Amino acid sequence: MKTKDRILKEINEMPGLTLMELSRNILKKKSNVSIHIKNLEKEKLIIKFISRYNKRDFRLHPTKKGKEIYLKIKLEILRKK
Repeated sequence: MKTKDRILKEINEMPGLTLMELSRNILKKKSNVSIHIKNLEKEKLIIKFISRYNKRDFRLHPTKKGKEIYLKIKLEILRKK
């Protein structure tokens, strides 16, 4: 599975993840994950919400389009089994 797909999967399965939590979950460097996050945002697959407790921290959530793409990825994985 591509890194982009893994990130989208994690965000869909655990909405509200921080960048640090996400990078730890998929075992990638924070800087590498940041690049993918920016691209997913440009594609309107995810949205970032700034934490009310720490303005430098943000939470990642899937958009409607992101949820639809994730379901397609999930179905594709299940078909391969």
